[in-house]
Amino acid sequence: MAFLNATDYDVQIRSEINKIIDPSTEQTKLKRAEDMAIDQIKNYLAGRYNLDLIFVDAPAEGVTDQRDNFIVMITIDITLYHLWCKEGGNNIPQTRIDRYADALDWLKAVQKGAATNLPLITNDEGEIVGDLRIWSAHAFEDNRY
Repeated sequence: MAFLNATDYDVQIRSEINKIIDPSTEQTKLKRAEDMAIDQIKNYLAGRYNLDLIFVDAPAEGVTDQRDNFIVMITIDITLYHLWCKEGGNNIPQTRIDRYADALDWLKAVQKGAATNLPLITNDEGEIVGDLRIWSAHAFEDNRY
């Protein structure tokens, strides 16, 4: 199974994908662009959010969709941007550039801790595991005598 399915693109403009790729021969390009977009999003969300709960498989027909709609939307935005990039920078529609930039801005804000409804990482007891990191410019010293 995959995180995105063909009907997810109907909301955003399925015909746009047909301009970028030949659906009969280049479906692997679409799948590769989807994988790149998912990996890009995971890199921003890793460490704080439960990626296994966020990136669940797309539901079968008639089954309730457990995916976050906003994550689906930005995954499609990033996927379409990656597909357009192969056409050259001057050919990318401004809408795609803007939506890609908006997706990255949101991901950067969430990475820094902006409020979102995404599931956080929890331990076996159900307690939220923090992403607290302590660092210093000074080397660690052991002051035991």
